[in-house]
Amino acid sequence: MKRAALIAFGAIAFGGCAVPKEAGFPDVSAAVLARTKQKIAWNQGTGADADVAKAVRGVLRRTLSVSDVVQIALLDNRSLQALYEDLMVSQADVVEAGLLRNPTLSAAIQFPFAAKVPVIHLGVEQDFLSLLLLPARKRLAEALFEATKLRVAHEVTDFATDVRVAYFRLQGAEQIASMRGEILEAADAALELATRQREAGNISELDLVNETEMFDRLRIEQAKSQADVLGLREDLNRKMGLSGKDTRWTIVSGLPRIPDADPPTTHLESLAMKQRLDVASAMKDVEAQYKALGMTKNWRWLGSASLGADFEREPDGNFLGPTASLELPIFDQKQADVARREAGARRAEAQLHALAVDVRSEVREAQVRMLFSRNLAEHYRDAVIPRRERRVALVQEQYDAMLMGVYQLILAKQDEIDAYREYIEATRDYWIARAELDRAVGGQLADDPPADAAKATPSGQPEAVPAQTGSEHHHHGAQSP
Repeated sequence: MKRAALIAFGAIAFGGCAVPKEAGFPDVSAAVLARTKQKIAWNQGTGADADVAKAVRGVLRRTLSVSDVVQIALLDNRSLQALYEDLMVSQADVVEAGLLRNPTLSAAIQFPFAAKVPVIHLGVEQDFLSLLLLPARKRLAEALFEATKLRVAHEVTDFATDVRVAYFRLQGAEQIASMRGEILEAADAALELATRQREAGNISELDLVNETEMFDRLRIEQAKSQADVLGLREDLNRKMGLSGKDTRWTIVSGLPRIPDADPPTTHLESLAMKQRLDVASAMKDVEAQYKALGMTKNWRWLGSASLGADFEREPDGNFLGPTASLELPIFDQKQADVARREAGARRAEAQLHALAVDVRSEVREAQVRMLFSRNLAEHYRDAVIPRRERRVALVQEQYDAMLMGVYQLILAKQDEIDAYREYIEATRDYWIARAELDRAVGGQLADDPPADAAKATPSGQPEAVPAQTGSEHHHHGAQSP
């Protein structure tokens, strides 16, 4: 019987004292996988860490799709690794809430002036109120732990969307830089031809100056485009956690074409309220705040209370007996604690309601932006670009017939170049809007575009934005020496 009691005490005192190393990470991983279709890993100094690093290096050797970049970022970003430690902290709080308070041992020795035997006093006390509060404390800690897991999962999925947006920005910037590079090469050839024409006296000095100005403008725009690409690449390097030789990666060239249909957009506000992890985390936080409020109210009249035993050895003999102490709630009746808990609960509810309003608004805004970007890109593809290409052709005919000057031709060419750039930007904005809609809803509504998708180029230009722009400025130049 005595042995059974000792075993039971040991189970209470020491059971569950170790903090589980996984700390709820499998739940977070499952939530992220369901919403992003990507895996995550927590670097905890195990053999699996080397396998993850090897897998990342393997992916970097190929041309990276948007899914590849998101996967690398989720596996290798150091900020995410720091975020996962919040799980361990919250899990430790759960373990701590389930433990008994340590007993207090006291000892004293007194040397009397007359007697020869010193007085020895030994005492031990245990706060039994912590035992009574243990179930409530554990329920509160578990609710906060669930809120933490949901918050961490939300921040991971939100980060995945940031990576996708950064990928599409880089993809668009590289495509614009490539287009401007090809146009600059054509403009350089046109300027060289114009220079020879001027030397032969076939064009005026003003025509040559205009041609030179056009070339300088294109060269400046190309330099800016290259700087944009560099900045966006470094942004992705930071998000993927890469440095050194690992930064030599390449991505798929050219934005994907806009698909024939958008993801379904019915009942998205309701879906977002069910699927958003930050909403679920806020709901758990409200639950935890009310648990804390209830615990404070239920135990406000009972302060610290302890039971123990006291032993004294005196000249007249040894004495052993129980002790008890109880805090009297005369002055402090937990009024301040109750007020704080009530305020915390009201604040959590208000934050949840505000978040619900924001979520519904974000869904509507993302839907409108996606639709607007689609319509704009299609308008450039089907109307603006063909019309400006036709205008350049007509001005070229007038120029060849000596009915228009080179300045009018340059303006027409510049408008055509602007149309190509704006079409690429509209296509980029469409894919960004798609990613933002996924963020607003709390999960991907459709798969990412495949790596071999057709490029986002005008109709009739299946592979790249036309490179011949600027190369036909002077058809009659063939007559020059």
